[in-house]
Amino acid sequence: MRARLGSLKTALGQADKNEKPGASQAGPDGALAGAMSSGFRAATDLAGGIIAGALIGVLADRWLGTSPFLLIIFLVIGAMAGLRSVYRLGSRPTSGSKDGAPKD
Repeated sequence: MRARLGSLKTALGQADKNEKPGASQAGPDGALAGAMSSGFRAATDLAGGIIAGALIGVLADRWLGTSPFLLIIFLVIGAMAGLRSVYRLGSRPTSGSKDGAPKD
């Protein structure tokens, strides 16, 4: 039993050494996963900014007893913050490039 366990440990050790780091993200599947991750993050940043702005506007309108003026103002501010976040996400260099220059 111990001999079998020892041989399995050495086999696993050799398999770990042979596997390249980051090999699971190489190829088109890894690129697709990275693109989908960035897309979902951009969508949630934009939606989060708009929802947060609307919520703050509604609460401020209820507290001050105003018409939907603060809702409109904070909704616009939230949309601008969400768009700024999406812009900053899109303007970051990719992980595989140097100084933001695309790889050839």
